[in-house]
Amino acid sequence: MKNNLFKSVSLTLVLSTLASCSESWLDPEPLSFYEPNITFSTVEGLEGALTRCRSDMLYYFLGSNGTAVSTELIFSDVAVSAISDLSGSQNFTSDITSTSNNLFIGTNLSNAFWTSGVSGSSFANAVISRLPELDLDETTKNQMLSRAYFHHAWRYYHLTFQFGDIPLVTKEITTPKLDFRSVKMEVIIEKMIKDLEFAVENIPERDDWGKENKGTCLMLLTKYYLAAGEFEKALNAANTLINNCGYELMEEPFGTFENPYPDVRPMTRNVLWDLHRPVNKSISANKESIMTIISRYENQDSRVPTMFLYNFTPFWSMTDVNRGILTPSKQNIGIGRQAGTAEFMAQYPDYIDQRAVCGRGECFIRPTYFAEKSMWTDENDLRHDRKTGNWMAMEDLKYNNVNLLGTDDEKYYLKPLQKYADDGTLLCKDTIRCWYGYPYYKLWVDDVDRDVANGYKGVDYQGGPGDMYLYRLAEAYLLRAEAYYWLNDYAKAAEDVNRIRKRAHCTTFFSAADMNGLDGLDVIMDERARELMYEEFRHVELVRVSYIKANKEGTYLSPKSLADESSNSYWWHRIVKYNNYYNKGVTTLHGDEYKIAKHNIFWPITQGNIDPNLYGRINQNYGYAGYEKNEPPISSLEELEASGQ
Repeated sequence: MKNNLFKSVSLTLVLSTLASCSESWLDPEPLSFYEPNITFSTVEGLEGALTRCRSDMLYYFLGSNGTAVSTELIFSDVAVSAISDLSGSQNFTSDITSTSNNLFIGTNLSNAFWTSGVSGSSFANAVISRLPELDLDETTKNQMLSRAYFHHAWRYYHLTFQFGDIPLVTKEITTPKLDFRSVKMEVIIEKMIKDLEFAVENIPERDDWGKENKGTCLMLLTKYYLAAGEFEKALNAANTLINNCGYELMEEPFGTFENPYPDVRPMTRNVLWDLHRPVNKSISANKESIMTIISRYENQDSRVPTMFLYNFTPFWSMTDVNRGILTPSKQNIGIGRQAGTAEFMAQYPDYIDQRAVCGRGECFIRPTYFAEKSMWTDENDLRHDRKTGNWMAMEDLKYNNVNLLGTDDEKYYLKPLQKYADDGTLLCKDTIRCWYGYPYYKLWVDDVDRDVANGYKGVDYQGGPGDMYLYRLAEAYLLRAEAYYWLNDYAKAAEDVNRIRKRAHCTTFFSAADMNGLDGLDVIMDERARELMYEEFRHVELVRVSYIKANKEGTYLSPKSLADESSNSYWWHRIVKYNNYYNKGVTTLHGDEYKIAKHNIFWPITQGNIDPNLYGRINQNYGYAGYEKNEPPISSLEELEASGQ
């Protein structure tokens, strides 16, 4: 019999707190087994489960088969797949199905979110179910329960807005269970609100940087309140977070200033550069950080490379003459990724090691025109500023191919790249994958193992481990702006958006008149795109807003209401208005056309997650094979309780 995905997940592979560091594991006979009744019978065991929840967050962002958050971005208005040498990640109308490879960055990683969400929630459920059995004081017990509630709700926030009506599991599953049923989105939201309200009242206000606290619970609760249409409660939660928890927007440079390549790409110190240095994200001077995901090079057991400089940066070093970046003469590849080792620099002392400056650049996703250019309407915006170094444009790179020396093209050596020759000829045929700008201040992370100073001679400078923000205060302002918007207080909504813009040194601001109607909602979501680029789960947030808007207008009955041919979801509005690839006739050099359909607002539940559930029905989303077999989902908390899930 196949294992059901909702069974408890073994801790033995990852919980170092429960494992020995000796070499006795080499012995042929097993010395111990994972046994829930033993593992979860102590405070240490349950703390280990919470530790697993936190460590899993890294993989939720970064994945194990490519940077998972990339899938969230390409199902939105801000990015598309840039893979130009194979099919599968462009035409979602046909290529994403319940049986397609949904666990590969070359197609999509939607199933990674399902698996990781189920895993993380199962560890949280173990804590929730086992805590009553422990002899603990009520304060400690309630704090641990609050932490588990947060992790459970965090996973289901994403799962719900990625997959719609899904099974909600509220307790530890200790025996095989094959009769799960899907649960309505609104019931899941109702349950998560109850849990998070408890957590807000019982969790510590502050804790270690990588631990849950009142601020993290308030941020997530605000999102759930918005989703439920409880706009006054969302406003109150956001106000508490912004005004009463000791957080502040960072306005001035602080912490450690990193200027990694001052000779070839000097950084002008500014608050946003400092704010997004991993070394500054989890320090007391950072008043904006609410919770971080800890990943550090010096901690070998927990570090995970970001891979940002591999997955998200242009394939500038393409060595194929048909796709690489040519010199203006159109005769030679102008740029290469040779490591600037001591031996090489001795031979070519002026050489610029671009693979270290801006990463290896394999480019699995790229920004849309909107995210790269058109949303940046204020030339003073620090988030899109080339003068400080925050934003990297292709023209900031220089021809560094040493093979140009001694040829007619030597005159271009160490000169800025050109997109077009003097006669207008395009010098980069694969502009989708090889030519675009990006937020350097967000993506550059020192890849210590691949620094030539540490003996590395290869080309794959990918982006090393570094602390990541789970939540920071800037998002709370934008959530509060959204609450004001739904409450028709457009002046206050504009004020919060402008607060974020002011910190970014913008000089153009929005008025109450700008915040009315659909355009006003776009203003808020545009600002989220600017401020939270490569931080937020963009698709999830657009689906959440789509759900809110449809409920407010009275058109929501089920996930199909946002997905069928007659729907006009807010997500679809953003795709049509801002994504210049999908359904616009754009093709890759491989001949694949970018297409997306209304039903792709929700992802298919992989068939392998449905078939083992022999005696119940996990519903499939509209537009995917198997939808016709759906059964009525659980529609109340009372029905959920009776189901035993």
